[in-house]
Amino acid sequence: MRRPSLVLVVACVVSLGLAFQSVPWSARRRKKELLFVVPLTYAAELATTAAALVAPGKGLLASDESEETLFARFGASGVECTQATVRAYRTLLYTTPELSKFITGVVLAAEAFLEETDEGVAFADVLSGNGAVPGVRIDTGSAVLPGAREGETFSRGLDGLNERASRFRDCGARFAKWRARFRISDRDGAPSALAIKENCWTMARSARTLQELGLVPLLEPAVLLEGDHAVERAAEIQERIYVEVFRALSENGVFLEGLILKPSMTTPGLASDERVTPELVAAYSVRTLERTVPSAVPGITFNSGGLSEEEASLCLDAMNRIERKGPWSVTFGFARSLQSSCLNAWAGNPDNTQAAQAYLVARAKANAAANLGQYAPGSQPTLDDTVGLRGWTSAAA
Repeated sequence: MRRPSLVLVVACVVSLGLAFQSVPWSARRRKKELLFVVPLTYAAELATTAAALVAPGKGLLASDESEETLFARFGASGVECTQATVRAYRTLLYTTPELSKFITGVVLAAEAFLEETDEGVAFADVLSGNGAVPGVRIDTGSAVLPGAREGETFSRGLDGLNERASRFRDCGARFAKWRARFRISDRDGAPSALAIKENCWTMARSARTLQELGLVPLLEPAVLLEGDHAVERAAEIQERIYVEVFRALSENGVFLEGLILKPSMTTPGLASDERVTPELVAAYSVRTLERTVPSAVPGITFNSGGLSEEEASLCLDAMNRIERKGPWSVTFGFARSLQSSCLNAWAGNPDNTQAAQAYLVARAKANAAANLGQYAPGSQPTLDDTVGLRGWTSAAA
């Protein structure tokens, strides 16, 4: 007799009213409270979608860059900066043959989600037809956080979130990314307790709202690379933030089996002289997850940060060669470290489309192998000569 799948069991438990929603704690007395049930209509679908997005040997493509960010990358690659070239580039990405062999889902910018190709086909429909799950960046950016340290921000977007999320789901989205930014500065005392609390609570509120409306939350507590902090300091700050994230998620009754975490790899700041290897980055990154992320979360889709395409693949591969306590799928949710060679090969020339798409598939294949701990250094081509890990050189170079 076949046993029911884990996803089905989890969904049944939730639908029967055994999900958690916490009653607020007393701010002063901190007395224990009972947790009461608020069933989620979409529980089974959320669990199924989240598990599919982090399937073995696959990961996510993040293409939710703003036009401003894309224009900066275009300029560095000699590509004309116009809305037409942005549309052409996005069309190139989303129509790449065999994309779904290694990519389960794609995160689009909100404005791009509702855009169409020159042939009048919505980008979300293009992705669905190409075998990838469409996702959308759902927060609306950041603003200065009053009372926090200089330069600290909070994520905007709770106002009108119900309406935006419902609209995107109706247009085909099945997951949504919410990003919060944290900077490290020991001189300024950043991140402040206020910035951590505000951003983590807002992230949890967004997650609960998204799940109520049938979208898997892709939560990105982004610890920025700016600064001269050491890798140990980065790990310490990440632990503080992730603990607060999951505390807030618990208090909001968020269904952990129906969400995905998109954290930063644990690396030194860009201005640090510390020398690290992919193995050291992997060790710190995995340790941080083990100390903070519940086992119920199905997957982790890492940012690549300031790492090159090859460095990001090697760090991810090293993580998946470590015997770890958590059962999560540890995979990729890269943006630049999947697209750098693709963009450079394209260079704005339609005649280079197939060559550019071949680079995108090659780097996706590299990271798919890294998710399985099977990536051979230098086995996939790259045009990216960025150096993100100081004092380290790939053996394949």
